[in-house]
Amino acid sequence: MFKKTRKYKLDRDFRVMEKSRSGWDIALAVLRFLVVTISLSLLYYLVFALLFDTDVEKNLEKENRAYRKIYSDAVRRIDLLEDVLSGLEARDDGLYEELFHTPAPSDTRISGIDLLALSDTLTEATLEAQTAGRIAKNESRARVVEEDFRRIYELAGQKGFSAPPLRLPLKDFKTARTGAGVGMKVSPFTNVPTTHYGIDLMASSGDPVIAPADGTVMKVVHSRKTQGNVVVLEHADGYRTRYAHLSEIKVQAGQRVKKGQEIASVGMSGSSYAPHLHYEVARDSVALDPIAFFFLDLTPRAYADMVIISTSTGRSMD
Repeated sequence: MFKKTRKYKLDRDFRVMEKSRSGWDIALAVLRFLVVTISLSLLYYLVFALLFDTDVEKNLEKENRAYRKIYSDAVRRIDLLEDVLSGLEARDDGLYEELFHTPAPSDTRISGIDLLALSDTLTEATLEAQTAGRIAKNESRARVVEEDFRRIYELAGQKGFSAPPLRLPLKDFKTARTGAGVGMKVSPFTNVPTTHYGIDLMASSGDPVIAPADGTVMKVVHSRKTQGNVVVLEHADGYRTRYAHLSEIKVQAGQRVKKGQEIASVGMSGSSYAPHLHYEVARDSVALDPIAFFFLDLTPRAYADMVIISTSTGRSMD
């Protein structure tokens, strides 16, 4: 507590008397007390705020760190998805030209990912207007795509049309079992990047390998080296498919096979890290990406998943 200060004065007879405090003196004392109290409170608060974090501040900082990580992951995923979409566009155009010997329609290309900007300034009315516009735009695109499908069916029904191998060579294949695709991949035996001309489809030993289209058995190889037991099928219009690391071969060279017929069994013959089917597709001796020929057996989501897995897997199984 503050110590009371006494003040004295001399009267006319030179007697010492205690000086009484006026109302102005009391008001000044109260004001000084308030100023000192408030100043000390502010000082204590600033020291506490600078040196110590409250529970609320700690939780907010933790949330901010989580949001920063989520944002970084989202940006990375969007960049990867945009790369995949660009690759799919190029593959789809090339496949369309190979199938129908005509350039792919350019007016049906669905451009990029139309994402709304992440902003808290968007009003509900703005969101509704943008959503309605996107719906109308997509409905228009859907009509164009439907017309393209009608055109494709007409071309496919023409006399002399021969379908390439547009199926998976394994039954009930799960996209999570997709291995390395076409490109430079690291061999598990040499640890050196080498060109991988096909795709690794992981499966159990003995699983049936089926013909993806009608064709003729062009080559049968029994070997314990490199690609092990191999079958090569020749299809219409210059297409060839190659199946490696087989355990059992159930066809002979020169034999005609039908789409869906079992031609061999999955194995790990030759140089194979684990049971799987190494599958290649070529046309006129030019190696193609087999995934581009799987879309009849896959949903769009599964197709995109296979593309992402095969391109991001850097190590082959043979």
